[in-house]
Amino acid sequence: MKRIVKILPLILIYLIVCAKSCDNNEQSTLEFERYKATNVKDSITSVFESNTLNQNELKAFETMARLKLNDLADYLKIMNDSSAEKTFKEKAREMATALFIPGKKVPEYPPGTVFDSIRVCLELQAVSDSLYSGQLGFSVKLSPFYQVKRNITDAGTRIVDIFALKQKKVFGRDTLKIWNVLLGDIR
Repeated sequence: MKRIVKILPLILIYLIVCAKSCDNNEQSTLEFERYKATNVKDSITSVFESNTLNQNELKAFETMARLKLNDLADYLKIMNDSSAEKTFKEKAREMATALFIPGKKVPEYPPGTVFDSIRVCLELQAVSDSLYSGQLGFSVKLSPFYQVKRNITDAGTRIVDIFALKQKKVFGRDTLKIWNVLLGDIR
């Protein structure tokens, strides 16, 4: 028993003296996290803050514009849904407005309208160092109920202007000017 009492303090002293410090590990982890965050920020900056867009990036923005036009059709569907709550309709209008360049209003279409056959009519082309413009064409299909009610066979083809432009975007504490694609006039 005396032996155990003498050995136990020695074991505790050994563990205390030989144990690694938690502080060193935390500091190296913190430094590593800062290093990773800096690298991610630099990669975002190099990709999205570039001064010009190459052909692949322009094609990607044209595809994004097509997706935004599909999103607009979905938002219009919610806005025209008589069974949807007012808050959903307001949020859909807010999200639809965010798809357009500032100053443009969301177009009015009857319930059941579908945008179909979306295609690039005019590829994105440089207008200035921070703006590219182009056009999408699409077919507008009205709901069968609305066509019978108004004696219309089809709403026809429309053109929408699209723009890739640099806008300020907040990332945490930083603000970067990145490329974004927005819709313009529909005619």
